[in-house]
Amino acid sequence: MDFLKDKKLIFRRTLEFECSYLTGKKEKRLYVSLLNSDKSSYLISDLTKNGFRRSFDHMYVPICEKCNLCIPSRININKFVLSKSNKRNLKINKDLKFIRASESIKEKRYKLFIDYCKNRHEESKMSEMSLEEFNSFYFNYANDTEIFDLIDDSNKLFGSILLDVLKDGYSAVYSFFDVNFIKRGLGKNLIINTILELKKKKMPYLYLGYWVKDSDKMNYKIFFNNIELFKKGVWIEKN
Repeated sequence: MDFLKDKKLIFRRTLEFECSYLTGKKEKRLYVSLLNSDKSSYLISDLTKNGFRRSFDHMYVPICEKCNLCIPSRININKFVLSKSNKRNLKINKDLKFIRASESIKEKRYKLFIDYCKNRHEESKMSEMSLEEFNSFYFNYANDTEIFDLIDDSNKLFGSILLDVLKDGYSAVYSFFDVNFIKRGLGKNLIINTILELKKKKMPYLYLGYWVKDSDKMNYKIFFNNIELFKKGVWIEKN
């Protein structure tokens, strides 16, 4: 844990607040600002590998007193194989291209993000973000990130994914898609294409954030094969 040697880092605890994932539960976090580090990209890699998650300019990990359901998850890219379901998803979306983000569709991306948040996360204030706030969130140049979009030949935007570039792969920070095309499985397609991109790069892991068994929004992660979970300080294969 190289980050523990950085004396500039100050870890703080939040007060309890309503859980982001499970209704009726309380959440508490341990967090650290990335602004105090001269090597934020290295810090993000080390913290992600140790179960932390990035949000804007800080990293956090749940430290809830009465709950331990948030379990860090990642996909082992070297062992991952496309399932029948994955192949079917790719076939359904064969008319879409998975490409690095273009500056020319920034406003389209913002509009799609707002529509997605209003539809999927009504309780969140993210749908109230201004264009400036969204760009600060999504195009954070303080650390090493990559953004990929799903577009068709007419340049229509179907989805987008923000990734932190780590020493051992990617961390999927946030993704969103056009909710008018549910049958396409666009969220799943973004993950599958990210996995294929990592295979090209010969990078070993895609970190997906927290798997929460009892949360419909977070449980999807477990349906990808060769998932590993971070328990008691060790990454183990999900049985």
